[in-house]
Order: sequence, then structure tokens, then C-alpha cells
Amino acid sequence: MVEQVGGSGSWYVWLVTAYLLTSSVSVPIYGRFSDLYGRRRLLLAGLAIFLAGSLACGLAGSMPFLIVSRALQGVGAGALLTLGMAVIRDLHPPHRAQGMIRMQSLMAGMMIVGMIGGPLLGGVLTDHASWRWAFLMNLPIGAVAAALVTVLLPERRVQASAPGKLDAAGIALLATGLSLILTGLSVKGNTSRAWNDPAVLGALLAGLAVLAALVPVERRAVAPLLPPHLLRLRSYAALLSGGFFFQLAVLPVGIFLPLYLQHVRGHSATTSGLLLLPLLVGMTVGNRLTAVHILRSGRTKPVLVVGAVLVTVGAAAFFALAPDTSPVLAGTWLLLIGLGAGPSMGGITIATQNSVPHADMGAATAGSMLTKQLGGSFGLACAQSLIGGHGELITAAGVGGMVGWLGVGAGLLALASILLMRDVLVSTRMPGPGDTTESDNLGSRNGEYR
Repeated sequence: MVEQVGGSGSWYVWLVTAYLLTSSVSVPIYGRFSDLYGRRRLLLAGLAIFLAGSLACGLAGSMPFLIVSRALQGVGAGALLTLGMAVIRDLHPPHRAQGMIRMQSLMAGMMIVGMIGGPLLGGVLTDHASWRWAFLMNLPIGAVAAALVTVLLPERRVQASAPGKLDAAGIALLATGLSLILTGLSVKGNTSRAWNDPAVLGALLAGLAVLAALVPVERRAVAPLLPPHLLRLRSYAALLSGGFFFQLAVLPVGIFLPLYLQHVRGHSATTSGLLLLPLLVGMTVGNRLTAVHILRSGRTKPVLVVGAVLVTVGAAAFFALAPDTSPVLAGTWLLLIGLGAGPSMGGITIATQNSVPHADMGAATAGSMLTKQLGGSFGLACAQSLIGGHGELITAAGVGGMVGWLGVGAGLLALASILLMRDVLVSTRMPGPGDTTESDNLGSRNGEYR
């Protein structure tokens, strides 16, 4: 990209950072607005923005224009990241939990397929067509998706009392605070700067200060962007923390282990990708087993506890990573981490959506997605620091130690978070005449579908 549209290598970092910033900041905005104004129109609007950004990226003639186009694409992606999960929960209320669990499991499986197929397809397009088609191919797929949503997805009725005064101050403070934090983490994760570098530390401290100012604003807001009462729900707060630490532990593995496979073992990029398949297979199997367990027992906590333990054990094994470690042995460790990460995908989302009132479900889902993204960004920044401690040369000890320290530390914190939550029960049977669902008990009957 840099070679064809101009700019230096440092510009390339901002192609990732611009998308990360706008997609992360827009997630809670879409989530809360969907609770107040309905999800269908926002989902279609987000998809339209995403496709417009994709078209602009495909036609970009300069690096600044490409970066701005990526930022626009991220604004639309915020809706796709959040509202799909929320719509599934709307269409499958508590008395139809089996459908909801299966759909969440299917969506998580599609994300894993994207993780596997996306880089491979991108490489093929870049080698045999053009990198521009990685963006342009979104257009026909998105057009079909928009048509299906328009025709098949019903519009949700929102109570007239739900919408309140627009939380403009909350939106501005949240966007500013998250942008500063993500910029600081992106600079740290993509450069050799230290944590105390003014560009890193200054951005992080400024972002935290802005988010601290957000708290009293949200308490006074008529319709807060981030409802403060959600964080007083013990299970929801624990699930946010758990999702953050799960992502912190797992994401650096898939990003940095290929460096070991290519620079230490001498494998090609394609072979390195294939050697990561045990991680992705583990995620797929773990996600599916999570759905089966919840369908049979209606309980979410046990499988999340097992997931955190498996991530911790698998990451600890990487302390033994050596230049001559058997691919079969390393693949077994990756499989353990993947099996542990599987429950954190669909399982945390299912538990999150069933731990809050239905009126706040969009905001709750967005909060879960946002904390996972922040966990991944923080994990990448920490991983860069740990590997950087071994110098510029990639070594087995550097990569293994990074995976071990981050995975064990974050895995144990994820385990502690999950242990602190109350078990979120999901009803897997049709309610009787005198039964009440968990959403009823939470006061969540605030809308219905036409």
C-alpha cells in the first residue's frame, strides 16, 4: 500500500490505528442509541457507512486519504460489531434461549472463519489482483446483507418514554477519552517508545482524566450513554473485566507467534499461518462446547471458569518455548489456549446479555465489545514491551516469555473476575403460565417486535 499510494512506513501504522479508534469509540454510541431508537435503522446506517468507507479505501490515491477512509470505515464497523449481537438477543428472548445460544455460537464461529480466511484471502488478492480488492469485495457482500436486513429484520418498537435528551456531553467526553487512550496504546504497541514517553504516558493520563470527568456527567444525564447503574450489577461488572483479560491474554498469541515461526524457525508466512490452525481450531471447538453446555445446563459460569484455567495453563507452557520446540508440542499448547478462548467469545456475550435489563441490552453488549477491544489493544502494547526487552532480534525466549507472562497474568485475572460473578442462568425451556423470566425479573419488558 505504501509503495503504491506513497508515504513512509510510519503511515502504515495509522491505517490500523484510525480504524481501531473510530470503531471502538462508535461501539458504545451505537449500542446506547439502539436501546433508545431501535436497532434496524442504525444497523443499516452503520452498514452504509462501512461500505462507503470500503469504496473510498479501494479508490484511494494517497496515504492521507486512505487513512481517512479507514477511519470512516471504522465508524460504520462500530454498528456491525455491536448491533448484530444485540439483534440476536432481541429476536430470541429468554423463553427462546436455545435459538439465541445457537445464533451467538454461529456468529462467533463466523468470526473465527474470518480470522482464518481473512488473512489468507487478503494475501491471495494482494499477490494476484490488488490490495484494493480487499476493500472493494465488501461492496457486493454488504449489498446483499443490506437487502436481507431490509426485507427480513423487523423493526423494534421503542416505548415513547425511552428516548430522552441527547447525551451530547457524554458522547464528546467518551469519544475524546477513548481516542486518547487508544492512541497512546497504539503508539506504544507499534513503535519502540517506552511507557514513560510523553506521547504514550501523556495520552494515557489525559484519556483517563477525561473518562474520570465522564462519571459525574453520566450520573446527571437523562439518557446516559453509559448507564452507571449497569456497573453496579455484580455479574455484569465481572464479565466486563473477564472479557478484557481474556482478550489481553489471547490476542498477542496470534499476532506475535508468527514472528517466532518466521524469524526463529524460518517458516514462510503461509506455513506460519497454517501452524496457527490449532489455536483457531481450539477456539471453534471451545465455542461450540460452550453453547452445548449452556443449552444443557442453563449455566454460564462453569464453562467460563474452565476457559480461564485452560488459557492460563496453555500460556504457562510457552515458558518452555525453544528454537527447536516440536511443532506438535507447540500446537498442543495453542490448542489449549484456543479451547480456553472459545468460551470467552459467545459465552461472555450470552452471559452479559442475560445479566442486564433488556432496556439496557444494547449498551451492555457495546460495553462488553468495547472492553474486549481495549483489552486487545493493551495486550498488544504490553507484548511489544516484553519482546522489546530482548532487543530487536526476535528470539524463542522473548516470544515464549511474552506469551507466558501475559497469558498467565491475564488468565488468572480473568479467572478471578469470573469467580466474583454470580452465575448467570439462561432459561432453556418455554415458560409456563405462572413463570417469569430473568429479563422479567430485571424489569426488561420494554419493547416488542411487530
